[in-house]
Amino acid sequence: MQRAACLCGGGGMSGPRLSIIPARAATDRSLKPRDLQVLCVLGRHTNDLGWCRRSQVKMADEMGCARSTVFEAVERLVKAGYLEKHEQEEVSGRDSAHWYRVILDPVHPNLALVRNADEPADSAAEIPCRPAGTPAGISAPPAGPEPAPPAGPGPAPINETSLTTPLNVEKERGREDDQKAVERWVKKTHPGWPSYISDSVPKAVSAAFALTAAERETAADRMAEYVASAKVGGRTVICTFAVYLAEKRWEKLPPKVEVAGRADDYAPPFGPVWMGWVIAAVIGGPENAGGATQAERWPKLDALYRLAHRGTGYRFSERWHGLKGLMVAVPVGTPQWIEWRDHFARQGWPWLPDPGRVAYFPAGGPAGLAEFEHAVRGNHDAGGREAAE
Repeated sequence: MQRAACLCGGGGMSGPRLSIIPARAATDRSLKPRDLQVLCVLGRHTNDLGWCRRSQVKMADEMGCARSTVFEAVERLVKAGYLEKHEQEEVSGRDSAHWYRVILDPVHPNLALVRNADEPADSAAEIPCRPAGTPAGISAPPAGPEPAPPAGPGPAPINETSLTTPLNVEKERGREDDQKAVERWVKKTHPGWPSYISDSVPKAVSAAFALTAAERETAADRMAEYVASAKVGGRTVICTFAVYLAEKRWEKLPPKVEVAGRADDYAPPFGPVWMGWVIAAVIGGPENAGGATQAERWPKLDALYRLAHRGTGYRFSERWHGLKGLMVAVPVGTPQWIEWRDHFARQGWPWLPDPGRVAYFPAGGPAGLAEFEHAVRGNHDAGGREAAE
């Protein structure tokens, strides 16, 4: 397990000069700055095996923040696998400081031997001597508060790779897989946000990683609705995608109203199923290339557009509903919307009637049409443009 030694200010020359934390935490995009600060504060007081006992109230005072901030950071660090916490029962009606372990090595010491970092030794008699060696089978005692000897001129010792247990390796691999899945989700969803061009992608990925898969799905589903609602409210500047995710802005929207009396295969106009059929139709070309008008060249599409103009959707077969996962919401007026409109014009495809606020298009923009077409053909050997009767 690699470790990072961080210089910590404060406390004067008599305080700890170094903070030992896992090196991978320094580049973990899922952690917030306060998380790293809490990890470093704990790392100032740990013994050789990463243990210390520290009060959240005193940590908050040391960091200049609220205790709730420290509490939330600790919970995130525990969930992320950087910290182990052992809660202590109240003593005389007051909260007792908890034991923490900054996870560096798989070895666990005897908790009864861990010194309370909030209670410095009053005399030299209370400072245990560091033993020259430890008999086999006996856990090493926690380090005393005496300063570490100066570093020698030689190179730093090589990290022992055997300290990385198979369980930790598996957890790390799982986190990497999750990170890649979130990055793919952001790459698919982010372009539909109004400030996509100027947004920070790393911040968006970090905010998305802090959400559950269900929350990300809801965030994407209600994204266009939030943008439209913000514009109706008179906003000229929409928040960044990272802020939308981090603050879960979609939760401020009123609950969706389900339309009663619709068949299961019914799809509203401009939604993912409806637009999936439209895109497949225009890719396939006009039904009657020799027609003089759009209605003659694209009779089915023209009929669908006329229904949509009245706010009426259509019933589509199951295979079209199965493709809706390939579609993303594109708010009207965004750069991605303009890109799609221009692409339709270049191809000579009939453009949409006024959708109001949003319409769905294949993920990846016009450049991703080949992948969408492949999925359409793979979902039905005959290709084509049939809808349910």
